[in-house]
Amino acid sequence: MAFAPGLSDKQRTYVLAGHDIYCRMCGVIPGDIDDLTGRRVDFYIGLDEANEICGEEDMSNLRTLCSTCYQGAMSITAAKPTTIWLLSQVRRAGRDEQRAVLKWLREKFKI
Repeated sequence: MAFAPGLSDKQRTYVLAGHDIYCRMCGVIPGDIDDLTGRRVDFYIGLDEANEICGEEDMSNLRTLCSTCYQGAMSITAAKPTTIWLLSQVRRAGRDEQRAVLKWLREKFKI
């Protein structure tokens, strides 16, 4: 995946006007708070696929990404985390974070 840092304002407006604005990787929308940073999400324009033949950016090849996905897209793996890995992360968390996870699970699954 490549990024599109050199877009003109006209190109950015075209891409943002042509889509419902949300991150094409994680689905956050404007006004959401980023779980990792605790700040309101920003949006960027990224290339869906690099055009290696001519090096030009085709407008149909652009997509909106939140700041977290835009900055980390190069290191994201497609593999889904295992249950064991997720549980190990919860076990490492502090008591307040573990309670927050439990509360979220109870609300999500209505238990």
